[in-house]
Amino acid sequence: MKSLKTYNMDYDVIQMLRSKANKSQYVCKAVRSYTISEEMFELADVSTRKLLAALHARSEISAQLAGCILAELTD
Repeated sequence: MKSLKTYNMDYDVIQMLRSKANKSQYVCKAVRSYTISEEMFELADVSTRKLLAALHARSEISAQLAGCILAELTD
């Protein structure tokens, strides 16, 4: 199903779209791709403190590791 919508775009984006044969399809594909990549994340992008806090909250870690993590988080 398709629906006609009007959106404001920057002039340079309009210039980029000028050379595309099927502008609507191109924009749909770009928005879908952006949305999917926005939902995905890289574990490497998560801060160390957040990773440590998540690890500390897990029940299966040893008391020794929990103590080390807690010491690191309280610094």
